[in-house]
Amino acid sequence: MFINFVVSIPAFALLRVLFIPTIVWLAVQNQTWQIGLNHFFDTPLIIKYIIAFVLLDYSNYIWHILLHKFPILWRFHLVHHTDLDLDITTAFRFHFGEMIASVFFRGAAVVLIGASPVIVLVYEIFFEAATQFHHSNTKLSFQFEKVINYLIVTPRMHGIHHSMIKRETDSNYSVIFSCWDRIHKTIRLNIHQNEIVTGVPSYADEKELTIGKLLVLPFTKMRQWKDRERQMDKNLNELEK
Repeated sequence: MFINFVVSIPAFALLRVLFIPTIVWLAVQNQTWQIGLNHFFDTPLIIKYIIAFVLLDYSNYIWHILLHKFPILWRFHLVHHTDLDLDITTAFRFHFGEMIASVFFRGAAVVLIGASPVIVLVYEIFFEAATQFHHSNTKLSFQFEKVINYLIVTPRMHGIHHSMIKRETDSNYSVIFSCWDRIHKTIRLNIHQNEIVTGVPSYADEKELTIGKLLVLPFTKMRQWKDRERQMDKNLNELEK
């Protein structure tokens, strides 16, 4: 918990002094530039707000996939995934380099969508709340979780994304609305919450996950995802029998 707090300080500072001010500034400027989808048609303001909110969430689904698929981005996002104990503090465990990179992608999304400054701020509030919720590892009743998961990302759904098994990590990229994973067939829900082992196999030594080493991790040689997942697969299969 303490490590997550300290590692998050530079990213949190950049969030407040760089990221949010920049994307809001872009949204304000775009009221003059008139670039983006919402400036191409006339419709009630509430409809434009809804369209912008939904598309901002979809853009974050895409951004999350890019963080996993592009090696240069994965270097920074890896810091978030190395947490061996998933809880609400994991929601703040992001490397400041990832925050800087997100300014460019998410800033471009704001302009291309034509999102207003109000919706940009409203979405960020929901974004942060959703991130804290699905990292909280809260155990909901199965029936309730199953129902709300049709709409939003739940702790179990996102917990699977933090699994040490690669094919599970490569799923469940949505942030607020779970539909993006359903549409793109990247959803995986067939794992019990108690069976999820979180972290990255090649970075599973807690002694290596110090504050200093996490901050320099993106600038070191990346390790391959270990074959340990195959043994874990075997163990899970035995439990299912």
